[in-house]
Amino acid sequence: AMAPMPAFAPMPSMAPMPAMAPMPPFAPMPPFAPMPPFAPAPAGPTVGTVRSNGCDEGAACSGRSGISQSGAYAFCCKESCGDCSVSTSQQDDTLTATCTCSSYQAFLSGVAVAASKNPMTASALFPVFLPLLGCSAIFASLWFGLGCAQSSTAVRLPENLLG
Repeated sequence: AMAPMPAFAPMPSMAPMPAMAPMPPFAPMPPFAPMPPFAPAPAGPTVGTVRSNGCDEGAACSGRSGISQSGAYAFCCKESCGDCSVSTSQQDDTLTATCTCSSYQAFLSGVAVAASKNPMTASALFPVFLPLLGCSAIFASLWFGLGCAQSSTAVRLPENLLG
C-alpha cells in the first residue's frame, strides 16, 4: 500500500506593509450656473360638462375615504355604498366620474338610509322585496334544474346571429 503524503512545512509570516501617506484632498468644485426658469405648463383641457354615475361630489365627500379628485372636482361613493371604486375620465371638455359598489351591503344600507329619512319607504319596500326574493329563488332553481341555462354551442357564428 502507498504511504500517506508528508505534511508541508508551515509558510513563514510576511513582514508588515509600510504605512501609506494619506491621500490629498480633492480640489473644490466650481459652482454651477443657475438653472433657467421652467416654461409655464401648458393649460390642460377645460371642463365644460361633468357627468356623475352613482357618485356624490364636492362638499358631500368631505371626511369620507376613497375620494377621487380630478382637477377642481372631487368625487366619492354614496354613503350607502360599502366597498366602492371611483374612476374618472375626461374626453375633450366632458369629465365623467363612475362609482361602482362592489358589496351586497350597498343595497341593504341604501334601504336603511331611505328608511331613516322616510319610515314609510321601508314599510312599503319590504312586503314587496321578500316575495320577489322568494320568486327569484324558485325561478333560478327551475331554470338550472331543467337545464335551460345550458347552451348546445359555446360559440355562435356571425351568420347565425344575423339570420
